[in-house]
Amino acid sequence: MRLLLAGVTIAVLYLSLTPAPPSDGLGWDKLNHAIAMAVVTVIAFRTLRPVSPRAILLGGLYALLLGALIELLQGTLTTTRSAEWGDLLADAVGVALVMPGLYLWQRGRRKTMVNGEFERQ
Repeated sequence: MRLLLAGVTIAVLYLSLTPAPPSDGLGWDKLNHAIAMAVVTVIAFRTLRPVSPRAILLGGLYALLLGALIELLQGTLTTTRSAEWGDLLADAVGVALVMPGLYLWQRGRRKTMVNGEFERQ
């Protein structure tokens, strides 16, 4: 999982810093940001052990810090890209949308059926 997280992080950084970003054809830049950071959050969460509510928060924090780093690098290292608060907000929306689902998934995994009743592990 760590290798996957590293690969996705590198891919997001590359796509965010390349002089000519790939055209999505829809013009939904903010949607791309939200989806990318939602995916990063899920992968970062799954990378952490043990799976816990803390891992969900750390996964979201990793994605938000990556988004902030991208905006900082776009504003300082590129001449064809620009830093935008709206992009960082879209990143945060993607993280916020996926976190409740991770919590419910993680909560469901911690329950097992014993004698016809659920019991926490």
